Amino acid sequence: MSSRLPKLFPFEQHTETRVETRERIIEYAALPQYRSAVVEELVLKGDFYRRPLRPEDLEFLPFGKPVRRNTYRRLPFFAAQRILFCINDTRTAVLPVPATAEKFAAFDAFYSEKVQVLGTSIQGFLEDFSFDFTSVDEPTADKAEIIAQLDGLLRDEGALWGKLARMIRSRNYLIDGMRCSLIQMWSLLDTKRVALARAAASGYFSWLPEELRPELSSEFPGDALLGDIARQCGVDGAAHSYWQFYLSTSLGSCNFLNALARRPDRALDLCGAAFAASAQWIAFGCLIGQVAGDFGYDDPKALSDLSDVTTVELVSRFEKMLTQVEEKFGTEGLLRVSRGLSAAVRLAECARDNLHDQLAWLSSAEEHLRLAHVITERINAECPDIDRETFVEPRDMCSTTHVHSDHRLVTVESGNMVFWGNPFMEVRLAPGDMILIPEGRLHGSSIESDECVYHQPIIPDEWITSLSNWARGANI
Repeated sequence: MSSRLPKLFPFEQHTETRVETRERIIEYAALPQYRSAVVEELVLKGDFYRRPLRPEDLEFLPFGKPVRRNTYRRLPFFAAQRILFCINDTRTAVLPVPATAEKFAAFDAFYSEKVQVLGTSIQGFLEDFSFDFTSVDEPTADKAEIIAQLDGLLRDEGALWGKLARMIRSRNYLIDGMRCSLIQMWSLLDTKRVALARAAASGYFSWLPEELRPELSSEFPGDALLGDIARQCGVDGAAHSYWQFYLSTSLGSCNFLNALARRPDRALDLCGAAFAASAQWIAFGCLIGQVAGDFGYDDPKALSDLSDVTTVELVSRFEKMLTQVEEKFGTEGLLRVSRGLSAAVRLAECARDNLHDQLAWLSSAEEHLRLAHVITERINAECPDIDRETFVEPRDMCSTTHVHSDHRLVTVESGNMVFWGNPFMEVRLAPGDMILIPEGRLHGSSIESDECVYHQPIIPDEWITSLSNWARGANI
C-alpha cells in the first residue's frame, strides 16, 4: 500500500481493544430482538424489527484475525455481516404497521438509545474485521486502468448471471433459483439505495453534476418487471421478510456501501464502490433478460437491447466522473476512487462465487444426499473415529439459518427432521438419511418428531476435492 494512501479498512488498529469489543458484540447480539428463530419465523413476513442472529455462536468466535479471501465463507464473516446489517438498519426509520401497541413496543426496542450506542461502539471493529482483505496493495491513478476495471466487472458479473441462468434451467430449478437470486439482489436493493441517498444528502457527491452522480437505477432492469417476476416466484416486497436466506456476501455488499457512506474521508472511495454496485445491478439485468420469457414477458430482446445501452451509458458516466475527479482532486482523488472500486471488485468476486456455489448446492440436493452415503462408506472403512458432533433435540427445535466453517454431514440416527436452504425448500431426513453440507452453505432445520438424534461428522477438505463430481461448476 502506498505510504500516501492508508489502507481502507485496517483491522490492525483494533489489537488493543479486541477483547473488550468482542464482549460488546456478544452483548449486542443477546438483545431480545436478535434471539434465535422459532419454526414460525423461517419467513418473517415483513416484521422489520425481528432479526434472528444465533447469538449462541458468538461465544466461540474470537474475532482475533480479520477475514481473508479464503475464509469469507466461514461463520465469523457471516455473523459479522448479520450484526452489521442490523446496526445499519437502526439508522433507517421504518414506522410500525399496523400501529398496535405491540408493534410500537418492538419499534421502540429496535431503535432504542442502548441499541444505537452499543451498535456504534462495535461497528468500526466489525467493518475492519470483515473488509480488511478487500484492500489492494497499489491503487492506480491511471484513468484507463480504472475504467478497464469497471468494464471487467461488468463482463464478469454478466458472465455469472448467464452461467446461473443456464444452470438453473438445465436442472429444472428455474423458479427456485430465481427466488434465491431475487432475494439476494432485489430484496436488498432499497438498502443500497438508502446508503447512497444518505451519502448524497451528506454532500458526498455535491461536487459532481447531478447526471454523473452514482445511482442504482429504477429503469433497468425495471422495478415493475422485477416486482412481477418476484411475485411469480413467491417473493414479496416486504423489507427483510427473507432475512434468514440472505447470503453473507449479499449482506456484505450492503454493509460495505454503508461503511463508506458513514465515513466522510471515504467519499471518493464511495464513488468508485457505488459505480461498482451500479455495474452489478445492471449485470443482474442479464439474468432477467434471459429468463423474462419464462415469466410472460413477450419481448426479451428489447430488454437485452436496453441492457447494452445502459451498460454503455454507465461506462461513459464513469469516465466523465473520473475526469471531474482529476480536475478537482488530482492524482490523489483518482487513487481514492481506484481504492474504493478495487475493494468493491474484490468483494464482488466473493459474492459471485458464493451465490454460484449456493445455487449449485441447492439445485443438486439429491446428489448431495448420494454423496453423503459415499463419504460415510469411506468414514466407516478408513476413519471410524473422525471428529463429529452429536445433537439430541426435541420436537419443533429450530436451527436459525447459518453456515459452517468446515464440510459436514448431517446423519440422522433416530427421529425426523426437515432441512432447508431456500424458501419453500423441504428436504426431509428420516433415520439412516444423510446429506452433505459443504463449507459456507447457508441452511437451517427443524425437528418433526418427539426427539431427533443426529450426528455431524466433520469432513476433511481433501475428501471433498477428491470426489470426482464435486468440483465447482460440474454438472452434478
